[in-house]
Amino acid sequence: MDTREDHQLVLECRQGEEYAYRVLLSRYEGYIYSLCFRLTGEREDALELSQEAMVKIVAGLDSYQISRPFKPWLRQVVINTGINFLRRRSPELLSLDQDIADGITLGDFLAADNSGNPQMRVEWLETKKALEMGLQKLPPEYRLVIILRHQEGMSYKEIADAAGIPVGTVKTHLFRARSQLRVMLKDVYGWEA
Repeated sequence: MDTREDHQLVLECRQGEEYAYRVLLSRYEGYIYSLCFRLTGEREDALELSQEAMVKIVAGLDSYQISRPFKPWLRQVVINTGINFLRRRSPELLSLDQDIADGITLGDFLAADNSGNPQMRVEWLETKKALEMGLQKLPPEYRLVIILRHQEGMSYKEIADAAGIPVGTVKTHLFRARSQLRVMLKDVYGWEA
């Protein structure tokens, strides 16, 4: 395993070192694919988006500021590429912070997933599947803010900067996305929204 820091690899990439490109991209390819899959929900689209994002990462290494952490820069490139990809594709088209039903939070389900209780685990897996299906039915701009907020852990300001939209729009999209997810869960489980 190569122990060089990301910024060192970027410097070597800028000097045309092919091996440094391979090491740097292999270090992040799983993360890139995972983020792309969460944005698209489809394996083939995620692979295509991952490849497109990696090309943009390589092409943009000269613009990366060595003094800053690499992963946030890389994430921003992937997000920007993903936004453009989703706009081109325009897919078919619950609060993870708040209760999803009758006082049950996502944290309760996460605890159940690790509790060893088979019934709670089955309920969590069913809910997780319903949430994933619900996410794919959301408009791309709603799906993006939900993923960035709840899976990437970004603040409203970070999401606004990443997506190029005002903070108020981020909050509106999150509210509407959560409302739509609540309705979808109500339809699946009969829970009160």
